Amino acid sequence: MAMKTAGWFSRHGPFVLLIAFLFLATFYVDRYLQGFAYVLLNSRLFFQLFVGVTAIAMLKNVVGVRTFGTFAPAIVALAFLQAGLVFGTILLLNILIIVIATRELVRRELIQQDHRLAILVIMVGLSIVMLEILAEYYHYPQFDFSFLLPILILAWTAERYVEGIDRQGWETPSKQLFWTYVAVILAYVVMIQTGPVDFVILNPLTWPLLVLANWFLGTRLRFRLSERKRFRGLLGRPTAKPEDVLTMNVRNREFIAKYNESTLFPLLTKTRTKETLAAHGVPIPETYLVLGRKGDLAKLESFLRSAEKFVLKPASGLGGEGILVVRGRDGGNFLTNQGPMGSREIVAHAQYILTGAFGDEGGDEALVEALVEQHPALGSVVPEGLADLRVISFLGVPIMAMVRLPTRESKGRANLHSGAVGCGIQLSLGRVIHATWHGKAVETHPDTGAPLAGLEIPFWTTVMEIAAKAQVASGLGYAGVDVVLDATRGPLVLEVNKRPGLEIQNANRAGLRKRLRLVERGFPEGGIADPVRTAIALDLDNWGAAA
Repeated sequence: MAMKTAGWFSRHGPFVLLIAFLFLATFYVDRYLQGFAYVLLNSRLFFQLFVGVTAIAMLKNVVGVRTFGTFAPAIVALAFLQAGLVFGTILLLNILIIVIATRELVRRELIQQDHRLAILVIMVGLSIVMLEILAEYYHYPQFDFSFLLPILILAWTAERYVEGIDRQGWETPSKQLFWTYVAVILAYVVMIQTGPVDFVILNPLTWPLLVLANWFLGTRLRFRLSERKRFRGLLGRPTAKPEDVLTMNVRNREFIAKYNESTLFPLLTKTRTKETLAAHGVPIPETYLVLGRKGDLAKLESFLRSAEKFVLKPASGLGGEGILVVRGRDGGNFLTNQGPMGSREIVAHAQYILTGAFGDEGGDEALVEALVEQHPALGSVVPEGLADLRVISFLGVPIMAMVRLPTRESKGRANLHSGAVGCGIQLSLGRVIHATWHGKAVETHPDTGAPLAGLEIPFWTTVMEIAAKAQVASGLGYAGVDVVLDATRGPLVLEVNKRPGLEIQNANRAGLRKRLRLVERGFPEGGIADPVRTAIALDLDNWGAAA
């Protein structure tokens, strides 16, 4: 009991001390409020910000929407307090148009990301200066407040929006931009409520209560509203229980924070991870070149003189973005997934990767790797591109798996958000048991018409073995390991993900949390002698369903 109490205080003690200090300080302010009232009322902007960021945090965490930037909408809402809702919206649209136009005009220059963003900030700033001049000349005092808009944040937001369109098309980034604007409006509406804001200002004991409210929602909330919709098919099954489903908050709080040391994250680049996996005997695709700066492009030019087949990809890319697949030559051109390209165009693509265009702000590395040829066993369900296997491994035990099948819609990428099919795999048999496409159950591949249920995955035991081995070798306790099946080499590990997604549960019609807890209780220290046999035994036992 004493050890349990000590453990609780070790974890929560610092926060308890913080809250105790806040209550003591606010009690003192409350006692002598009359003497402090003038200062507090003149600090109104801060209290408006406090309630604004709390409202945005609830929108993001309770509802479960995505915005550009965490609290950038609150800073924009502060500017709206002066400019007003209508003129603030007009100014936002002006900035968005300036960024889109400028970015399109400089696109072919392949400018490094920091300098490109600096150009965008300059252009946005100049547009606001011109608005100020016009406001003065034509006597529009509402635009006099345009200088209050946080142009650095807004230029960055607009840049990310345009980047998202380049990578994912219009739909997803436009939804994110819409919810960003909703967050701005929500914060603005909350901030202009004079009565509630004055109540918070003149009742200091509410200040630590705001902190406690955010603590409660940030530590106790399991299901976001959007997740109840996302997993409605899974939750609607007679045998399903809400507590069995792994949600974003639970994943981050109870597994990633606990089992994945944050100090490891900077070390888990694709380049370093491949070196680590190779050192532990995990099979990986061969790396031909690692390009870290513009001067390295000469190596690529030399390589291209004799190269036939290879893959050029960003070290920090996500979801298959920025990957150039070269399948051969046709005269002086290379045959790629983006059409015929010359050597100069491929070098230009590598240079664009180095700017950080596909994920790593401030620059990135470009990797040139051996081309993985799709194993023919999956030919009927892979019309183009390359399928991959996602295996969730926890404490050395494979927990859940799916095969992601590319489609024409996904442009050959095994990315569910781009239109790939997710097929759940029964671990004990290595066979597809259920499939989803765009969140809905499907029985056949949308392009080939081939049946999906019953599809057998070749080398299945080896896939589980190398996935578990890769997770342990990476130093992560909880990871998503991506494996591909090469026509000649068999299973190869592509990467190890420190924050694997949750859609695998819909593909399998099963909750991850139940399986994770079962392994956590049974093997708290990991180090299992035969992880594959353990996973198969647990699966045959239906993951403790009888219990």
